[in-house]
Amino acid sequence: MKLIALRCPVCTQPLAPENDDIVVACGHCRAEVAIGQDGPSQINVRYALPAGARPEMNPWYPFWVFSGQVQLQHRETQGGGRSGQKEAEALWSAPRRLYVPAWELSMHTAQDVGSRLIQQQPQFQLVERPEQAQLVSAVVTPGDARKLLEFIVLAVEARRSDWLKDLVFHLALGEPELWAIPVKSNER
Repeated sequence: MKLIALRCPVCTQPLAPENDDIVVACGHCRAEVAIGQDGPSQINVRYALPAGARPEMNPWYPFWVFSGQVQLQHRETQGGGRSGQKEAEALWSAPRRLYVPAWELSMHTAQDVGSRLIQQQPQFQLVERPEQAQLVSAVVTPGDARKLLEFIVLAVEARRSDWLKDLVFHLALGEPELWAIPVKSNER
């Protein structure tokens, strides 16, 4: 067994992550810190403000954001209707940002939040970390985010009105980035 000192790599103050936390903000210097098998390391978190939001909003929630495309290979419905197929082709025809919530929440809520952002493609402005920003700890690894993204895509397609029977798709993704986005309480 290997014991690792959980100290901030920036200010050397002790960290107090919960059992499932993989990214936390240092309570002393507010540096973003990844908790890995080799110990804590500083991680780059991109702070993104939705249009019309104020930078002093709190808290800021972590999302794994992939740039990429969903490539539909096969989509079959119960009745053979084409309306859902056309909607799916329109949605996935171009590369887009694909959002996966990374904080502790139910699978259903993660799917709802991720689906909404993926379909709406809101405009975000990347900003320097606001001075008073409170980052919620991330508990989803990049690998698990890829798996959760598959579930989110499947859920988007299953919600169409054409009674999805079978779906085969491929995710062509770049490397994920960890973004922090302030989320209003009614959007979580």
